[in-house]
Amino acid sequence: MTAVPVLLSHQSAARTRAGLDTVALGLPAVLVAAVLGWRLFGMTGTVIATVIGLAVLAAVGIWRSRRFDRRWLIGELDARIPRFEDSTTLLFRDRAALAGLAALQRDRIEGRVHEAAAVDLRPDWSKRPILIAWGVAVILIAAVLLWPAGTGAGTTAAAPARSAGSAPAPVLTGARLRIIPPAYTGLPVREQTALDARMPEGSRVEWLIDFAPQPSSAGLAFPESTPVSLIRDGQRWTGTRIVDRPLLYRIEAAGLPMQRLNRLDAVADAEPVVRLVDPQSQLVQMTPGQRTWTPVFEASDDYGVIETATLRITVTRGDGENITFEQRSMPLRGQGVAKQRRFSTTLDLAREGMEAGSDLIVQLVVTDNRAPERHEVEGPSVILRWPANLAMAEGLDGMAMRIMPAYFASQRQIIINAEALIARRRTLTGDPFLDASNDIGEEQAALRLRYGQFMGEEAEGGGSGGGIILPTADAPAAPLLPTADDPAPARPAAHDDHADHEGEDHADEPATGGIGGEVDVLHEFGHAHDDRDVATLFEPRTRSALARALDAMWASERELRQGRPEAALPHANEALELLKEAQRATRIFLPRVGSDIPPVDFARRLTGERENIVAETADPPERNPADAVAADAWRALEERPGSTSAPLALGALDRWTRENGGRLADPLALRAAIDTVRNEPACLDCRRRLRALLWTALQRPAPSPGRREAPGARGQRYLDALR
Repeated sequence: MTAVPVLLSHQSAARTRAGLDTVALGLPAVLVAAVLGWRLFGMTGTVIATVIGLAVLAAVGIWRSRRFDRRWLIGELDARIPRFEDSTTLLFRDRAALAGLAALQRDRIEGRVHEAAAVDLRPDWSKRPILIAWGVAVILIAAVLLWPAGTGAGTTAAAPARSAGSAPAPVLTGARLRIIPPAYTGLPVREQTALDARMPEGSRVEWLIDFAPQPSSAGLAFPESTPVSLIRDGQRWTGTRIVDRPLLYRIEAAGLPMQRLNRLDAVADAEPVVRLVDPQSQLVQMTPGQRTWTPVFEASDDYGVIETATLRITVTRGDGENITFEQRSMPLRGQGVAKQRRFSTTLDLAREGMEAGSDLIVQLVVTDNRAPERHEVEGPSVILRWPANLAMAEGLDGMAMRIMPAYFASQRQIIINAEALIARRRTLTGDPFLDASNDIGEEQAALRLRYGQFMGEEAEGGGSGGGIILPTADAPAAPLLPTADDPAPARPAAHDDHADHEGEDHADEPATGGIGGEVDVLHEFGHAHDDRDVATLFEPRTRSALARALDAMWASERELRQGRPEAALPHANEALELLKEAQRATRIFLPRVGSDIPPVDFARRLTGERENIVAETADPPERNPADAVAADAWRALEERPGSTSAPLALGALDRWTRENGGRLADPLALRAAIDTVRNEPACLDCRRRLRALLWTALQRPAPSPGRREAPGARGQRYLDALR
């Protein structure tokens, strides 16, 4: 193995030669890119172009050197040194692994290794390509340096041409922005070279600007705002301003060419967001035996909320017109990071004065850390309700009838209750079983009376249900007849929107039933309009299905009253199927309204005069195109072959932008584009950008109905036949 390092030196020399050859070939291209970047983008462009060029050059050099591997070295040595007898590969193998003739041959070749020192395995230089590359690079660098400066330069514009003997005009050689956000945001101070910036509202911006040569004066011009004078500090000019709203500005100096507008966007501080974590809904019912309640809120903000919040607590007592309120506030301390805190507390319901029929309402009020004026946000209100129990005098419990099942029960629930009662027959016998079956029968009776209202039944408290407007297939709404899956049949209503009946007098409607009487659900939860204005008509199939459903309900009720739920189940299932059929049926709404015809002019009657009988076709209203200025400018900016540029009314367009800034998506960008086109009329890219921004700013016209196409010959014959 001692001979191997001597041979590997040839491989290292070959790789070094390949890398240097690559550098000699590619370095001219890197220099051209660096000079071009300096000419176009200043020192920043030079650094970027140089770094990228060197990275590419290194990658190419490594790729070219990879081919000089051990296989290449063995092949070259076997070809250049005949005394190695094509056995160079034995020198790179472990001696212990060789035996016999292979070991003898390695010993012979190892004694001739010194002959490899006189061999040069390095690749030749690419002399001709290197000379061509350097010659072309010199020509390109000279062309870039001698090329005249353009008129559309931005903030790093080159020095303009000047006449002989005049003082050189200043050039903006460098600019930096130092942005200091407000202290409450907790954001660090940052610096950037770009003159466009986005920052929190209320940030302080410092400009650090370099000129060469130094101008006599410099400043920052803000359209529609007070300018800022730059102060010279040695070779640098500085200025400061508080940015509390979006602004446009440009750098100005004596002798400096007109610069483009730059923008500063001030991002307003968002208000905190309060979210209810527990409970999941804003209205919760107390559970039996509940003594405490722990609501949990979460407050988040972009920069942070104050650790202490206020919990408003309101307790209501009583019902009807005798409701009293008791309000108080208590501080809460949040947990978690400033940007997202959780607030919770455990309230003792007895200490808060909760009683049957009262509500406990809590609301969290949080404040963010914005300065000097903070945002105060009220979170969602959460209600803990203690339902009032139905209190009855002693000895009247037999006279009271259950009202809630008439509102909440459904036919499917009655079937479920009957099946559950049948399953309990072994454990529940005698009077308890009969009482349970009778209770289910009462629910069946209440549901039967509800549906009976739609059929005009008046027995057992059911009133006529005339005037009920039911949804049709073309106007779906909440079903009036309860479905099989609904836990409660939807209440009947004369219209989907109760607001349509505001102001009507319902004093004659029957009052709802109290203790000992059924609830007239139609008049309690809907409207009964049995007048000549509105009428409802069921189709015969629907009316037949509903009538048979009522008969099945009556049979089910009869069996349940007698304690035979097994015999009631077939009738209850039949009623459920008939209700489904009635649900799927169509309804017809027939309004009874008088015709609204114009009064008869008796002076012209039987005279034969036909003037003003048919209204003349009204002239289409003249549109007042509010965007006419912008539309004209958009058309004038159109590029068409062989056409000259139309004159642009940039002053009127700028006024239009200021007047309509409230509805434009980005008025600052549009105003900056207008200013750029005004100062650089030959810049085609600037005109295209302005045209694109105008297209997004134009209001879309409201769609108008199209004119009906003229009928064909066949259609015209049909219309003539109708006449």
